[in-house]
Amino acid sequence: MQSKAQEEESVHLPEDELHRRGFVTNYPSSRYWKSSFTPTMAENNRLHLYIHIPYCIQRCAYCFFKITELADSDREQMEQYVDYLCREIAMVSQAYSWQHRPVDTLYFGGGTPSLLRPKQLEKILNQLNKHFNLALTEFVFEVEPITYTKSKAQQLGEFGITRMSFGIQSFVDDIVRKTGRKDTEKMNIEAINRALDSGVTVNIDLLSGLEGETMETWQHSVERAISLDVHAITVYKMELYKNSKYFSAVRKNTIILPSDDEEIAFMRMAMGALKRANYQPSTYFTFTKNGDYPQGHIIKRWRGEDTYGFGVSAFSSLEQAYIQNTSNTQTYIDKIENAELPIDRGMHLNSREIIARDIVLGMKTSQIDLNAFQQKHGIELASSKNEMLHLLIDKGFLTIENNVLKLTEQGVMYGDFSGKSLASAWLESGY
Repeated sequence: MQSKAQEEESVHLPEDELHRRGFVTNYPSSRYWKSSFTPTMAENNRLHLYIHIPYCIQRCAYCFFKITELADSDREQMEQYVDYLCREIAMVSQAYSWQHRPVDTLYFGGGTPSLLRPKQLEKILNQLNKHFNLALTEFVFEVEPITYTKSKAQQLGEFGITRMSFGIQSFVDDIVRKTGRKDTEKMNIEAINRALDSGVTVNIDLLSGLEGETMETWQHSVERAISLDVHAITVYKMELYKNSKYFSAVRKNTIILPSDDEEIAFMRMAMGALKRANYQPSTYFTFTKNGDYPQGHIIKRWRGEDTYGFGVSAFSSLEQAYIQNTSNTQTYIDKIENAELPIDRGMHLNSREIIARDIVLGMKTSQIDLNAFQQKHGIELASSKNEMLHLLIDKGFLTIENNVLKLTEQGVMYGDFSGKSLASAWLESGY
């Protein structure tokens, strides 16, 4: 048995990765995926579905997603998109013989799904019911507060939505205005209270590191979110991407964003306030009231259950493959017109890559059940040979309790660091 000193000589933490920048959504990264990809499908157990609605009424300065700004006069675009989305749903179900496969969770994301008219949402749900076996334990719907009027709340209440996620980002009007949004704190609070009154589980997204953010403004947003007594609060780090308005403004020196050190201080403040209010980590970026109300859809996907995405640029994460649809709307339409699945690229995963994926994405949920991991992969993750794991424990990023590997507060602070470090060590040595 090696001493701790010997272990530290043979394995080292990747110190250059010790930061909060970057957010892993898939592993291996999509930069390794290939075009002209044809997936193979297996009839598995539960399935989770994601529906992408790529329309917004305003493009936020920090946004890097593939979206289309939609004016009232352009509503026929979304009507056409819904038609082709429904055609894709039928094509996928038939291509993979998934008509009887039970669907456990359903997630509408974007973009702004709350821009859908009731008849459009009803059409999509009817198509899903026709071509899949919906046995939902969770139905998640992303909402932009400015769209969640009294009438919209009443309309959405008829569709069985169980969880709503509000992209608030900040409760400080001046910060929100700088992002190009028209929301106000008053409007946001009213929208959130409407959702709470409807009985759904409510999540608030906050975004640390926006233009003009100070510790005082950030503390206001965090404390306001806690005061509303929502079920879950998500804290994302603002990421600067080339296709955002922020990126151009930073390069022109017209704005200055908070530094990485300032953002870490924001996160420490948020974690302290959330802990005092008994909001506990459900993932390393979402904290739920009393540890209840977990995010079923995303947690099940990150623990390796099959998730299929429909719509422009949508991702699918399957047992042995990743898939991404084309991000070009016209190409999406053309492929479906030609009776082709609108797949742009993807990747088959070998057995080692699947294990690495389950480590990285599993740690995003803040914990990995070591017994379940060994049953699935035949690997003892906490083996004495796993020097990286024991180093991460020694350095205060991880702990093991009741045979469950958990992120500590420091592990939560640094997000994907522990998962990526463990996966890289596995790919290099196999433990």
